[in-house]
Amino acid sequence: MRVGGSMNKVNKFKYKRVKIIWQDILNNNSWFDSFDDVDKMTYAWCEDAGYLYSKDTKMVKIFTSYSYDNDKLTIGNVTVFPRCIVKKIIVEK
Repeated sequence: MRVGGSMNKVNKFKYKRVKIIWQDILNNNSWFDSFDDVDKMTYAWCEDAGYLYSKDTKMVKIFTSYSYDNDKLTIGNVTVFPRCIVKKIIVEK
């Protein structure tokens, strides 16, 4: 069994490197006796980087790892974002 492969297939790589700007919920299960503290709470802005696998009106999919074994591309560490939380997709160079 052969382990690993040549990375000479990089020229066939069709996926763009992107940065995803997205919003995440904030949850705090504490008891609050001051509503001012609740008023100060907000959601979080987050960033992820990877290779854009696909996007449509419902979701965006990226992956961060890939490998070639002979002519076969394999990908790993896939993240699926609901489209409604993705605020920006930036194509990196």
